Amino acid sequence: MTGEPAKSEVRGLRADAHRNHQRIIRAATELLAEHPAATMDELTAATDLGRTTVYRHFHTREQLVAEVYRTAFEGARQMFHDSRLHDCPVPELLDRTVAAVMGAVETYPVLINGPGLDMMVGEGGIDAGYADCLEPLEAAVGRAQAAGLLDPSLPRRWLASSLLDDCAGAVVFAAELRGTGNDPHALMRASFERAWGAR
Repeated sequence: MTGEPAKSEVRGLRADAHRNHQRIIRAATELLAEHPAATMDELTAATDLGRTTVYRHFHTREQLVAEVYRTAFEGARQMFHDSRLHDCPVPELLDRTVAAVMGAVETYPVLINGPGLDMMVGEGGIDAGYADCLEPLEAAVGRAQAAGLLDPSLPRRWLASSLLDDCAGAVVFAAELRGTGNDPHALMRASFERAWGAR
């Protein structure tokens, strides 16, 4: 006997730690979407896990917030990629882009605030993750500009960031918009094209 835990027990502990890690991220994502300045105590309480468990994963608020945004930016970028904005038919491009962005905000509600108060959290800040997240949107905007759908004189990064911000607002007020008989996706597509379309 070596005194070491059985391999199945170790795997079980790792699986449990992974579940707790994901639970912490999900709870913090939801709370930060509503309260961007939430304290570490508030973020810990939202997990329904013990303080020791949370601090075993994240020693500081900065670490936790940085991980929440990293997860959101990486997940959103993957959603944009999976929507095939880079090679979908041009007539579908704006509709598909708006749908992808609204879907990402619904999945990662912390995007409602953008990088917000915590833009410079962590090693190198989270602005690098935000830039990576926007890359597929910038490429889609570039395609739309080249096809004559959007004003080619406007910076792609700015248009992509504006679209993310505007779609976040549409998601926040989706219930109210639907209550007045409006489709948030259709409104967002129409208003973005009207504001920034090629003249």
